[in-house]
Amino acid sequence: MYPYPKEILADTYVSKLGGFSHELEKQEIGINERALEMNTSLIGGVTRVRLKFFERKDKPFFMRKEFTVIPLTSYDSGVEFSKHGEVVMAEEHRDSLRDEIGRAVVINSVESFRFDGDYSSMKKAVESMRDWIWRSGSLSKRN
Repeated sequence: MYPYPKEILADTYVSKLGGFSHELEKQEIGINERALEMNTSLIGGVTRVRLKFFERKDKPFFMRKEFTVIPLTSYDSGVEFSKHGEVVMAEEHRDSLRDEIGRAVVINSVESFRFDGDYSSMKKAVESMRDWIWRSGSLSKRN
């Protein structure tokens, strides 16, 4: 059994940053393939996620970088940093994230599973909310 990643909300997981690997591309994160299979619905090589480190001021959700999840096998040297299902990032991130090793990271795949590039339902929801706000006079009452 692997303690990470642990699902905290639908399609949202928490893990720890385990380390960095030269085998990963800049826009990839690696997770032990067995932990990925046992603890998540993430699809290796397909699912795109956005990360959030606790106690770190990050950009708003849709402005954060997207990463493709890569399953790390026993043949990958990066798997040594994901023995318990920790997140492994590309070597290019070492300088900016060195202090985050061992700290919690939220792995959010909601966008990948819920929207998958089709934002029409989100656009309708935003437009509906905007129309409701204008009709209710909420904006004019503030001024």
